[in-house]
Amino acid sequence: MQDHQQHIYLGEPEEDLIESLEPDQLVIEMDKPVSRRRLNGYTTAGLWALRVFLLTITGMVIYAFVAGVINTPR
Repeated sequence: MQDHQQHIYLGEPEEDLIESLEPDQLVIEMDKPVSRRRLNGYTTAGLWALRVFLLTITGMVIYAFVAGVINTPR
């Protein structure tokens, strides 16, 4: 696949377009808000499962740290 087609396929802006913009034009384009992506149920459930997993792991790490500090021989 040619480079310019690959950029279009991946959704990235063409480099020629970015290089041709003035700095203030580039700032204006980059500051435009992007709407939130609508996710299906499986993706939403997966993200919530990831959040719960991370909170569980964080709790385990904090517990192990505190238990290690408390049980350290003096």
